Amino acid sequence: MAGLSASRKSTDYALRRNMTSRESKLRRYSQSTFARYAVAIAAILFALFLGTLLNPILGAKNPYHTVWAAIVFAAWYCGLGPSILATLIGLAGVCYYLLPPIHSFAIASPADLYGMIGFVLFSALIIAMGESTQRAKAKRLAAELEAQRARRLFEDFMDNSPAATYLKNEQGKYVYANRMVKDRFHVPGIVGKSDFDLFPAEIAKEAREHDTLVLREGKAREFIEHSIEADGKHVWLSVKFPLFDVDGQRLLGGKSLDITDRHRAEEALREARQDLTQRVNERTIELSRANESLRELSARLLQMQDQERRRIARELHDSVGQQLAAINMNIALVKSESGRLSPVAAKAIFENEQMIREITQEIRTISHLLHPPLLDEAGLRSALSWFVQEFGERSKIAVQLEITPHLERLDPDAETAIFRVVQECLTNIHKHSGGSAALIRLSHDDGKLCLEVRDNGQGIPHDKQAALASAAKSGVGLRGMRERVGQLGGTLDIQSDEKGTVVHVVLPVPLSADVSPTGTEQRVA
Repeated sequence: MAGLSASRKSTDYALRRNMTSRESKLRRYSQSTFARYAVAIAAILFALFLGTLLNPILGAKNPYHTVWAAIVFAAWYCGLGPSILATLIGLAGVCYYLLPPIHSFAIASPADLYGMIGFVLFSALIIAMGESTQRAKAKRLAAELEAQRARRLFEDFMDNSPAATYLKNEQGKYVYANRMVKDRFHVPGIVGKSDFDLFPAEIAKEAREHDTLVLREGKAREFIEHSIEADGKHVWLSVKFPLFDVDGQRLLGGKSLDITDRHRAEEALREARQDLTQRVNERTIELSRANESLRELSARLLQMQDQERRRIARELHDSVGQQLAAINMNIALVKSESGRLSPVAAKAIFENEQMIREITQEIRTISHLLHPPLLDEAGLRSALSWFVQEFGERSKIAVQLEITPHLERLDPDAETAIFRVVQECLTNIHKHSGGSAALIRLSHDDGKLCLEVRDNGQGIPHDKQAALASAAKSGVGLRGMRERVGQLGGTLDIQSDEKGTVVHVVLPVPLSADVSPTGTEQRVA
């Protein structure tokens, strides 16, 4: 890849100037019809004058010697019309000035007539040959001019191309390179040299391997090539293809575009993407750790919440409950002496006794709701049965409970989670659904514990269903349900329409040997 040599450029310039001069002269001469006729007439007149001077020497037997020269000149340089005119003038001049009788157009003998006829015929032959030669010459000159114009156009096109364009022979030596190569690589005299003469061995070897591959396969190929320049390493997109010159010699053509800026931009973009990917991965790891910490914290908070509920329930039962029992005993003692009291005081004693009984019952209910003792003592089945019955009595909602028979005790965390989910679902039914009935179904199948809570209420509005699907936007109760179920490796799904709402919970709990997968126990409250 480089530019034209100085000698070749000077030769091309001289040829171009010569062709341009010839073209301009021919154009000017061909456009001057008057000049061509004038030259032809002058030539024939000069030939006649010369003939009259030489007539005493040459004699009258062959007066056409000087006229032949004028006819040849006119046919060669003046064209068809001037040549014919010169022939006619020459014939008249010979007849008048050179053939006897002199200064007369009379023909003295048949020999003179035959001579004139021969002159005309030979002149016609000379004119025809001259015209043929002129036309062939004009065609050749036109072809040369057209080829020269095409060459100039090709060179101008190549020299002004932003791509490095070149031709190499099968030995890898340059036979042509445009101006961009010389200006870019500062390597004049590139013709006849190879890449190993111009570039570092590594770059030259790469280019030669690509050249050999294209010549061997006989088809065009694209390559990424490199060069070392003053500002560093450059990247080129090269298109190379085989071709043949007019002599049938196989050549390699190539065009190379500098894509260094694009390549550097792509590299920068690739590095930025890699850096961004790395940062995203690091951030994802950090978020995963943070989420894991949050899950652990949430699990710990739920555990502490259950422990606190258990403690408060125990305090209510053991402390407040005992104190209320003592107060009730004191009121009973006072009540036994009610005969000594006034009617108002006796009525107050009876009312206080009734309020103490109601407070005791309320404390007992609150204690059981915070943490039912049956959940620890008898298991999930008894705790759910008690809770459903108490909820039905308080809310006036008919709740049907269906539990797989012979359900054994589960892990305490699993039993607590199921109980809290049922508790939250029934609370939501009472507060929001407006339904009159609910169904709770608890079953065990294929090592999974399945809970279904269904109501016949008005359902959840569509705008709130989208919020419920996102754990970040759901309420505290639903978020707590999801956390409990998720910590045990289970799933929670909510489906709702105008016919009611269904909550599905699935927990991975192994099937006990004493659990029967068929049959149900029903309770209605």
